[in-house]
Amino acid sequence: MNSKIFSYKVDGIVLEPFDNNLMVSKNFDSKTAIDFIKEKLKEQNFKVEERSIKYTMIDKQLYLEGIAIEYQQPNSIGFFTGK
Repeated sequence: MNSKIFSYKVDGIVLEPFDNNLMVSKNFDSKTAIDFIKEKLKEQNFKVEERSIKYTMIDKQLYLEGIAIEYQQPNSIGFFTGK
């Protein structure tokens, strides 16, 4: 089974000072970002493992990282009966 690791930079979502001890980002829709990743990887026949998605901050910038697995066509077993 083939896999890929992905890292997606969520543009515009950065940490900004809120007060002396807290930094926050502006609101964003995580489902929209995840759906975008799914569509891009689906074009390459890969499926995102949603349980693997991690939210990571690098230099105050948000990244979504995780694993995608190559989609395998299910094997079907057919039964033939004759009369």
